[in-house]
Amino acid sequence: MDETPDPIRDGPAPAARPATSDIPLARPITLTYRAVLRLADELLLLTSTRGAAWVDVAAVILLMLLLELFMGMAMAVIVGIPYAPQDLGTDAAEAALARILLVPTLLVRAAGSILIIAVILRYRRQSVRSVGFRRGKLALNVLIGIGAVAVAFGLSVVTNLLLWLAWPELPDQMEENARRILDMVPKLHPLGFAGVAVMIGIYEELLFRGFLMTRLRRASGSWIVAVLISTAIFTALHALDQMPAALVPITILSVVFSVATIWRRSIVPAIIAHTLWNFCQFLYLYAVPEDAWT
Repeated sequence: MDETPDPIRDGPAPAARPATSDIPLARPITLTYRAVLRLADELLLLTSTRGAAWVDVAAVILLMLLLELFMGMAMAVIVGIPYAPQDLGTDAAEAALARILLVPTLLVRAAGSILIIAVILRYRRQSVRSVGFRRGKLALNVLIGIGAVAVAFGLSVVTNLLLWLAWPELPDQMEENARRILDMVPKLHPLGFAGVAVMIGIYEELLFRGFLMTRLRRASGSWIVAVLISTAIFTALHALDQMPAALVPITILSVVFSVATIWRRSIVPAIIAHTLWNFCQFLYLYAVPEDAWT
């Protein structure tokens, strides 16, 4: 019997199924170890756009300026004096008032900056790791913080010595700067100075290195640009109450703390270094004779 298929009787032959090897397969995506670390690095803010980063930078600067304005007006009302500093009276009265208001002002500024940043982080659905708060390796971060203080101190000494050759007025300006600090800072117990140093270290590093620097990096695409701009803002704000000669070590501090933050992907070493630097300065003030404070 002829088993040859008849196309008229049996219809067209079914199409042959393609072999498994003929089916195109998607190319597997391979990630390098560096790429995995980059995706896991929340400090890079890869989930945020550059535009959003610029908005966050502008928002925190504007809100901090409003906080300073509100705080100045509130303090003026509390102490019952006109807001204009020239209406305070004598220089001695103005200095005494500045010393009285320093700690309350720092408390309000610290609480306000932390609240502002917390609200922005919640709105952006970002964690505290995006501003450099990372747990673990505390002992190593402490050692790096101490090392950062040593490096900043050494660079400041060398830079000031070199500047002294071209700027003979440098020692006089540094002495005047110390006098200004004595006028602003109340003579607290060392434990009180330690508390103030910790508070300043936390909120300033959170604001400048943890928030502003990281958002500026996302906005500009460059760590170098971010360090330069955040350092310029940090130094400019200190220029409001310190002499020009004092801005040199302040600039060095900002750069060293920024490098430590970028290297460790954490602001903990910078907080420790900033706290130690301020506490050492406060201890020096504590050793100043009592009559220099009046």
